[in-house]
Amino acid sequence: MVEKIKEKVGVVVIFDPQRAVPLPWRIRWRNRYYTITKVDFCHPVWEGKTLYHIYSVCDGNTFFRLAFNTKTQQWTLEEISDGNPD
Repeated sequence: MVEKIKEKVGVVVIFDPQRAVPLPWRIRWRNRYYTITKVDFCHPVWEGKTLYHIYSVCDGNTFFRLAFNTKTQQWTLEEISDGNPD
């Protein structure tokens, strides 16, 4: 089931020199830590004059959609999913 969240979260990133992009490695949300095991995709999205980098990641059990606001330098957890249909 997909659940919309829209909450600010803490994210630890690593830089992948082969792909030349920063990748989320760990998420802190509601005082819990989730270690990312897979980055499914990353793409840029413009909203007005603000560039967001959108990431779809997984910790092995839960899927997360993250947005990085390049203007404020803040991460937002947009939604989570357990992978099961609604």
